[in-house]
Amino acid sequence: MSKIRRNQPCPCGSGKKYKHCCGRLAAIAAQASRPSDESVAQISLQLARHEAREHQRQLMQGLGRPIISLEDQRGYRVVAIGKQLRWSKAWRTFPDFLFDYIKFVLSPEWGNAELKKPDAERHPVLNWYRKVCEFQQAQMTRGSDGLYSAEMSGVVRAYLGLAYDLYLCAHNAELPELLIKRLRNAQSFEGALYEAYVIGNLARAGFHIELEDESDSTRSHCELTATHHDTGRKFSVEAKAVTSVSTRAGASTMPPRIRNKLYEALRKRADYERLIFIELNRAELGTPGNIPDWVRHVDAELAQAEKDLTIDGEPAPSAYVFVTNLGFMHAFDSTQWTEVGLACGYKIGDFASRTGAQPILQLALARDRHAELYWLRKALQKHNTIPNSFDERLPEEQLNDEEAHCLLIGSTYLIPDQDGKQISGVLTDAVVVEQEHKAYGTYRLQDGRHIIYATPLSEIELTTYKRSPDTFFGVIKEVAKGIKEPLDAYDFFWQTYSRTSRDKLLEFMSTWPDYPALTKLDQKELAQNYCARMAELMWAGHGRG
Repeated sequence: MSKIRRNQPCPCGSGKKYKHCCGRLAAIAAQASRPSDESVAQISLQLARHEAREHQRQLMQGLGRPIISLEDQRGYRVVAIGKQLRWSKAWRTFPDFLFDYIKFVLSPEWGNAELKKPDAERHPVLNWYRKVCEFQQAQMTRGSDGLYSAEMSGVVRAYLGLAYDLYLCAHNAELPELLIKRLRNAQSFEGALYEAYVIGNLARAGFHIELEDESDSTRSHCELTATHHDTGRKFSVEAKAVTSVSTRAGASTMPPRIRNKLYEALRKRADYERLIFIELNRAELGTPGNIPDWVRHVDAELAQAEKDLTIDGEPAPSAYVFVTNLGFMHAFDSTQWTEVGLACGYKIGDFASRTGAQPILQLALARDRHAELYWLRKALQKHNTIPNSFDERLPEEQLNDEEAHCLLIGSTYLIPDQDGKQISGVLTDAVVVEQEHKAYGTYRLQDGRHIIYATPLSEIELTTYKRSPDTFFGVIKEVAKGIKEPLDAYDFFWQTYSRTSRDKLLEFMSTWPDYPALTKLDQKELAQNYCARMAELMWAGHGRG
């Protein structure tokens, strides 16, 4: 059937034009069936706020399975760990839960038996626990809401970090009894501790973990298989820890040696691409922002191993290698340390290449080819903190949500007009000027006018902003992070031009010398080339600046 035109006779036989008869009724019905503009705007706002909360949750918890928890009407906090449930009335913060969870996993019976031993014979975890208790008594202060707070020391980071890694292991995969058995054994504790750390970071990077059957002695195999949730790419994972070599003062004096650990990991049978973690275990606290001396030694040793390391007379296979040094393990009484990591491609030339400067386009394409490993590196760098809350709230929000967030885009506020009277306006956009301790907001008034008003920010609000500037106003609002490396410049342009139409990109690039070749590329390839060349110009200017 053909479409009825507005000026045609109405098919009902009334003799009127369609637009004045059934067409008018159809238009009224269609209008009535649609939600109002106000409803659509409210739904869009709620969706934007939900995305901001998820963005903030990932900032604290990473890309793995989220913390699943609720508080019932009787005051019990219930937490899901995989398919298991734990509950208590005493858990006001997530660390409260972790303090109980590590005792549950290692078992109170085992812990009480260890406490009866002399300090010199006691398991390291129980000595950690004693130091944590001493720290709590000496350092923690109680706020007006009844919550205690203090800057985390090395021993607290080690103890709660192990508890968090065990939780992540159980919540994202399973908690094998053999791993618990090795953790309880002081002789195998160090290796098992690092294995739990690796599993925790893989979970935060969005990997599903499958632990190998350790009881199967018929063949050599890696410790676990990691499958990324988004891409389905699989890796055979091995974790190794180097024995510490330190002076009496605590600083390592000998250059690190990882060749033997690399050999031990590469000789294992692997069903998938290899991913190897090596912990240096060096008593170096490091200085934030500075590259430690051991990095160049490890890099040189890997470069040499690429040339001459063999397995059973054959060249060793390729692998992604992550070398870590957990400074907090040697800074139990301090609140200052670094967690440094080095990502390397062993015989994988375009991952964390050591060949010097490369074109930005090559760097961006290499990052896409190894996306899962870049997400893992990000987990090691940015998601290595322990959550304070059971949800997406930042520490400041948990202490006082109203003080932590004074302004939310989409909400209505009373602001002074030119005459000093209080008028209502909807916040439509805002920006923080840290130097002034103010947020400048654009407000839409009831008469349709827009005005700008500056709101002073408290110290709590500024701290909240610095933790998560992109979500401070309740929706995701990209805040420029600064250009620190070439790919930062590429990402700056990619945010704007990744979805630009192919025709528009070709228009932008019409004067480029290689335009004929560019016309053969698809939209994504054109966007990659455009962003890379603009980033090259920005980075060159950044260097001159």
